[in-house]
Amino acid sequence: MKTVLIMTHRRGFEADAVIDMLRNRAVPVFRFNSDDGEHASYTSYNIRKENTDIRLTCDAREIDTSNIAVGWCQQNPPYLRQTATDMQCLQRENLWAAQLALSDILCVPWLNRPRCVLSASNKILQLMQAQRLGMPIMQTLISNDPKRIRGFASEVPVVAKNLATPWMPTSKNHLDAAYTKIVCSDWLACDEDLAFCPVIYQTYCARRADYRVVVVDQRTFAARCKPNEWQHEDIRHGSLIESLYEACTFDSGILQKLTTLMKDLSVNYCSADFMEDTRGNIYFLELNVCGAWWWIDRVYNGAVCKAIADYLQSHLH
Repeated sequence: MKTVLIMTHRRGFEADAVIDMLRNRAVPVFRFNSDDGEHASYTSYNIRKENTDIRLTCDAREIDTSNIAVGWCQQNPPYLRQTATDMQCLQRENLWAAQLALSDILCVPWLNRPRCVLSASNKILQLMQAQRLGMPIMQTLISNDPKRIRGFASEVPVVAKNLATPWMPTSKNHLDAAYTKIVCSDWLACDEDLAFCPVIYQTYCARRADYRVVVVDQRTFAARCKPNEWQHEDIRHGSLIESLYEACTFDSGILQKLTTLMKDLSVNYCSADFMEDTRGNIYFLELNVCGAWWWIDRVYNGAVCKAIADYLQSHLH
């Protein structure tokens, strides 16, 4: 039997449950951690006249990539958005070049190719594609032009969101979250602050509920939560998030458009976020193309984990 390749990193804990489930089924799994520094895994391309021999080594385990039947990009390298010294940059650029090549070279099915994860993670692309498909979205401005930002924020109440990632590494082992915020007058005061980087600005409306919809190939798992009074801007703020969600049904028409959106972005696995306003209108917010489903898995008693394991196992031969 060939092997399942899981590309992740040492803190990619959602991979752990899937690996355990596959190993309990006697399915061969090779975990490849894409960390840097002293934890860097090994990649070797022996390019010869007759063929190319590719080997991966991680945690003292080695695999010939000709034995890989299917891949899952659970997480891309954690260092892609982190500051670095000159030597760290040199190491990371070369590690990533060698690892990303696998995405194109391995002619196997993927539960999201690493290269597709990179492109599909772009929130501008997500929103524009969603709008084209007729998915309901909030009126949105993405800009670092102070004049346009002030003009947009003067018309309606507005929230601001990070364009790239909400997570900011403040030390080697700590991350701070940049939560969605309602834009106040102080935010708009300084041209230099507004021009610093593009930010997502969207019209604000009171939310009745938030939804997370996990899609694994053709299987969907929807969960709903009602925000507390301090979470009207961002459901992630100030709570044990897993305690808020419950399984639910979801609008079939929007689900169909979500499936088309994923196809357009070349991904077959994601977690999609939606919100419902007090009038019952549902709006698309964004896709997380690396999943982030562990609390939804708890709501569904392990069914998300099982769906991923089933998909990977079904492609072995």
